[in-house]
Amino acid sequence: MKKNRKTFGPILSKALTILIVIILLPFANDLRRLIIPDVTGNITTQISIIKQKLESSQRLEVTTVDEEAVLESKTSVIIFGTVGTTTIRYRYTASIGIDLSRVIMSVENNRIIFILPAPEVLNDGIEALEINKNNLFSKAIEKSVETLLSEQREKCRNQYLTEEKNQKMIKDDAVKAFHDTVCRWLEESGEKHYEFDISVLENDAAV
Repeated sequence: MKKNRKTFGPILSKALTILIVIILLPFANDLRRLIIPDVTGNITTQISIIKQKLESSQRLEVTTVDEEAVLESKTSVIIFGTVGTTTIRYRYTASIGIDLSRVIMSVENNRIIFILPAPEVLNDGIEALEINKNNLFSKAIEKSVETLLSEQREKCRNQYLTEEKNQKMIKDDAVKAFHDTVCRWLEESGEKHYEFDISVLENDAAV
């Protein structure tokens, strides 16, 4: 009698296991999603969200410039040399960002990969805060304040886009600003789990 009980135990256990599997079979997909997240499905949804946002957006500001400095221009003639100077204390402001329509997006090993275009000056301006002139001869040979400011604006613009120390800072700002923006887009759509890599192209900025 004891022997039969020992034999019946394993059989009953197997039968219960088979019964549980049969009952849970219709719910297998749901259980799989709970145990193993549908990474591919999540990425497909996230790419769709990000693509729509990129298409509906234009440019993203990543950093701003606001500085004051002084420029000095000398007026010279062949015979007398320097005959006048113009000194201008000015303020230069700029908004630097990226063109979102040029962002490259792909998927690799269940991660979203972004390649950002090189940052560019979205808009900038320069204004004279103080002007001092000291001219010995006719003002006809000196550059106007407007010309001097326009030339200085170009110099400042190129400085922030081409100098190595500024390039690294701006690229770091671009990565952070884009990362934060994409996270906000996904969270607004209810997406909480995501992984992506972001890099920036070498400077090919349109100024």
